[in-house]
Amino acid sequence: MFTNKKHFTIAIIGALVALAIIALVLSLVKTEDVNLPPTVKYGMVFDAGSSHTSLFVYKWDSDKENDTGVVSQTLSCDVQGQGISSYANDPPKAGDSLRECLDKALKVVPAAKQRDVPTYLGATAGMRLLREQNSSAADQVLAEVAKTMREYPMAFKGAHILTGEEEGAYGWITINYLLDSFTKYSPKAHTWVRPEAANIFGALDLGGASTQISFVPEGSMINWNEASKFTLYGYNYSIYTHSYLCYGQNEMVKRLAKELIVESSSSTRVDHPCYPKDYNETVSLSSFRTSPCTNQSDPRLTLGDRNVTLEGRGNASGCLAAIKKLFNFSACGQSQDCTFDGVYQPPVRGQFI
Repeated sequence: MFTNKKHFTIAIIGALVALAIIALVLSLVKTEDVNLPPTVKYGMVFDAGSSHTSLFVYKWDSDKENDTGVVSQTLSCDVQGQGISSYANDPPKAGDSLRECLDKALKVVPAAKQRDVPTYLGATAGMRLLREQNSSAADQVLAEVAKTMREYPMAFKGAHILTGEEEGAYGWITINYLLDSFTKYSPKAHTWVRPEAANIFGALDLGGASTQISFVPEGSMINWNEASKFTLYGYNYSIYTHSYLCYGQNEMVKRLAKELIVESSSSTRVDHPCYPKDYNETVSLSSFRTSPCTNQSDPRLTLGDRNVTLEGRGNASGCLAAIKKLFNFSACGQSQDCTFDGVYQPPVRGQFI
């Protein structure tokens, strides 16, 4: 399908934006959930990330290719406001925030099919952190989301917090699906076929609160029972995937700010090598208590409630050195099958998106 650089670039952008939503449809929707009599079927998925939520509506022909649907996107709708985890102190607003997109979705799905449309909400690292910090608040947010979605004429299948491994694996499926790695339409055969030289890509997903790596290892893993296994379009795949909680962009920015402040001891003005020169930002030390990623006891500093001004220096080498301190590379010892923080990982292979 992708015969030139432009098309390839579009596919990459689509893969990054999709964030495993197609994968949720392909992997979670059971056959009995979509037994609609007409040819075209629909599915809805909310991607509830740490910084924002999006709704995607998909459709596919009822005739599957080797027991897996060939899916196309019908609607994408960005929910106004922040991620649903931001409503921990007012859970009903989490449900209300979804209404505008739900109303738009009902306009693109034929009325006769709406009550049979499987609908899911998958929450990622923002809700994983909230659950770790306040499990009852996380449950209340999900309950309010479910309450709102049940008010609409659709086959609501649940609102769940995905594990980091699920998030990584679904991202891997999404990227390879969009790049025609699993199946490709053959005009000559008038059907979908597996590419003769299928190029399976690895997936790197940098989110707001976590980051994931997923790929098909070369050779053997220490424990294949830990692999994520899928059957897609008649072929079996076993992939390595790991999610690093607190290593997403937003949480890393917070962790870096805290580390710089800790190193400066009691100073109220702190140099920030990663911020542009002459850019200043004032933060309250109490804000570090809002995330498990930064709300950890540190003998070097009693946070208190004082304000600190971070002053940008635009120092690239200093920025790199400061960020490296957030990774524990020594935890791996002499092991070659290890990344950082003592996490096992087989050697990477192939190209990554």
